[in-house]
Amino acid sequence: MTDSDAILKAWEPENTIPYPREEWLDEFPAPAAAYPVVDFLPIDMSAVFTAYLEGARFDLYSRINLDMGPDGTLALAVIGAVPDDRDDMLFCLDTDSGRILLLGVGDGTLELVNSTFKALTEFLYHFALFIDADTGGFGRAKRAKALRATLNAIDPEALADRESWWNVALMQLGSKA
Repeated sequence: MTDSDAILKAWEPENTIPYPREEWLDEFPAPAAAYPVVDFLPIDMSAVFTAYLEGARFDLYSRINLDMGPDGTLALAVIGAVPDDRDDMLFCLDTDSGRILLLGVGDGTLELVNSTFKALTEFLYHFALFIDADTGGFGRAKRAKALRATLNAIDPEALADRESWWNVALMQLGSKA
């Protein structure tokens, strides 16, 4: 587990925004272990994540209750979006389980991104280190393979589906070599 100082340094202090960690721990049934040690998120993380939702359809930390039919309601909190599709592809905290899901607003799809909010922050931390160390195409595929191994050790469930959000992002990194 990465400490908060290392995460803050990797994301850069001016590129972070607080989220209501303590309030959510009290309010949501998700287990405390599902939350990251930090109470902030990156505002912008290259092509994989943004918390900058000004002018988007949903505000940061908005609550969304999805009717799941006979399974009841799925309560979500918006924590970010896909940078190129801020209106339609939202990263959401499942407030019951602590999982991070990608919600396709237009078509109502849900995809597992990470098994916990904590794992998402670890993935974003390692992704930031990868980007900061990037010197161009030479060696990128090898470094992307090492990043995949690191992320798989943190949250194998996030990489179990070959079409998952993180698998697609990692394939794109490796193909840009």
